[in-house]
Amino acid sequence: MLGFGPSVAQPPIPLTEEVPTGQQPRPATFYAPGQLKGPRLAGRFADGKYGEFPLAAKTSMGRHPNNTLRLVDREVSKEHATIERIGQSYLLRDLNSSNGTFVNGRKVRELKLRDGDEISLGNSRLVFHSGDLAAPGMTPSTSPGVTVVASAQSMPAFLATVEQKEEAEFRPVEKMNDLQQLRQDYEKLRIANEFHRLVGMERDLRSLLDKILAVAFQLLAADNAVIFLSEDDGTLAPAAVKKRKETTDEVVVSDTVLKRVAETRSAVLTADAILDSRFSSSESIVAQGIRSAMAVPLLVKGSIKGVLFCDTRERTNAFSEKDLKVLSGIASQAAIALENADLAQRVKQEEVTRAELSRFLSPAVAEAVVKGQVELKRNRSAEVSVIFADIRGFTTLAEAEDADETVLMLNSFFTAMANVVFRHEGNLDKFIGDCVMAVWGPPSAHPDDATRALKAALEMQTEIAELNAQRVAEGKSPIQVGIGINTGTAVVGYMGSAERHEYTAIGDSVNTASRLCGLAKGGEVLASEMTVRRAGPGFKVEPVSVLQVKGKEKGVNTFRVVGLTG
Repeated sequence: MLGFGPSVAQPPIPLTEEVPTGQQPRPATFYAPGQLKGPRLAGRFADGKYGEFPLAAKTSMGRHPNNTLRLVDREVSKEHATIERIGQSYLLRDLNSSNGTFVNGRKVRELKLRDGDEISLGNSRLVFHSGDLAAPGMTPSTSPGVTVVASAQSMPAFLATVEQKEEAEFRPVEKMNDLQQLRQDYEKLRIANEFHRLVGMERDLRSLLDKILAVAFQLLAADNAVIFLSEDDGTLAPAAVKKRKETTDEVVVSDTVLKRVAETRSAVLTADAILDSRFSSSESIVAQGIRSAMAVPLLVKGSIKGVLFCDTRERTNAFSEKDLKVLSGIASQAAIALENADLAQRVKQEEVTRAELSRFLSPAVAEAVVKGQVELKRNRSAEVSVIFADIRGFTTLAEAEDADETVLMLNSFFTAMANVVFRHEGNLDKFIGDCVMAVWGPPSAHPDDATRALKAALEMQTEIAELNAQRVAEGKSPIQVGIGINTGTAVVGYMGSAERHEYTAIGDSVNTASRLCGLAKGGEVLASEMTVRRAGPGFKVEPVSVLQVKGKEKGVNTFRVVGLTG
């Protein structure tokens, strides 16, 4: 264990030594622990100083002043060793030093470093930290303290295999023929009872994983336990780890064991030797410990949701086949709990999504989006029918009423307009001041979207008349709304910044609808020729002189929609 000072910000500590006349020393700059994040060496040096030293693309170490990292130590050669970055790893090379370079107690000539390796040069003890670099030959871990090693670095001996079942089945009393069956069912019941006593109805994933590991420690004499969860690409990533003793040692798991569990869908019991294969073939391969280990799949509906792993190094073959069955029982309960937590999270997310979508989509469309029947994410060009409905003389109206009355009036207006839009299965795009924008088209387009838009516009004017009747009865001024409608191609999808965006339509056709709304008088519905043509028969329309709208060189053939025929 290396001794470090207090982890508070300290100024760099220069290290210098008297050098022969004519030579300029190159002071090594050290930092207090915690100041550096990238690849670095940390530890206590021969002169008693401690700290961290950042690694460059190539770092030379030795007694000579020209070294990147100068070590004032007679046990260190002038040019002792180098650490050089090669791709995504760091390579340590001994430069034929007199007293040698050691990694984790073994003399080396050349070695790819792993995070946590202890390098000894003379009286200095330095720990290599890879920072943001992934250690070569290892699977990056999402959980600190867990490393998955490749098959070349482990020698697992599979001692027992138990078929994993998703649910614990209990035999009816009339089928209980012997004491052994009774004991098996009792064990299942005991595990289930202990599991639910400790886990309960926990739905938070992080807390749930911790409690599952606590159950494993309660029922088994394990030193370490890890839960791996399946990623989208099928790989297993460590999600939670628990150790019986607080140590800085990593839990090393064999990739071979995980693959066996994933391929066979069975629980396995192993005597597993983890090897360090980085040393040259001329030196003996060193085992980091032979331990008993168990790994059990977490099965949900026939697929692997994850793997529950336990090990112990107290003694070889410490786990028995009975322990493997206990762990299998825990895994069965854990798989159900994880699936329930996922379902609860999915329901919660759907509720949030449904509430969010219901602000601008009709209930039927919002439900279809939540169920995945309608795609909402992809931006595309499509034909849309757009309505703008705007209150005329709003500024004057607002000046005549107090703020609360104005807000109340706007809320009543917006609610009435939104209800009309949703009744005709349109999308409520946005509220712009005292104006409503609605779109018929994606994400759920209909062949008669133009017809729906015209009917909605007429119904909006009917709703305004009803609102005005109520306002007049209360002694308030009526409101007048002008409506503009246009049909054409627009870009539809999510637009905005990463923090704030909305599902909307943009384009010339949308602008034209807005311009028509601006030209419409109170109580009037103006629609473009394209909308009237797309809607077909069934509407009473009156041609209006060609309107010159802002932003368009040619005038827009426009019709006043006054009602339905028949």
